[in-house]
Amino acid sequence: MYFERKKVGDVLVARVQSDRITGHEAPDMKTSLLGMIIGEENKLLINLRKVEQMDSTGMGALLFAIRQAERNGKDIRFCELNKKSKFLIHIAHLDEVIDIYDTEAEALKDFEGEDEEG
Repeated sequence: MYFERKKVGDVLVARVQSDRITGHEAPDMKTSLLGMIIGEENKLLINLRKVEQMDSTGMGALLFAIRQAERNGKDIRFCELNKKSKFLIHIAHLDEVIDIYDTEAEALKDFEGEDEEG
């Protein structure tokens, strides 16, 4: 899966360049996310703006990324999910586990706020 990547301060922002994360795309997404997680960056923001369709395997890929980030001492967050994906996460009661922000700017500001507190 292709991600457009850029550094914003000390955060690696990765924008998914696919319109779906389903059973077909999820394994490749997991591999790509794991590569970023084991990389040098400690803060990762995954922008899902272009994703129009996500199923349970797509959600599984997000959960996989969260578990791997925790194991590797990294902070990972997600932003700009569409309404359908947010609803799917909500009905699965995963909105307490997955840090989701409405905008990239909001997530980046929250990362900055943590730096000031810590």
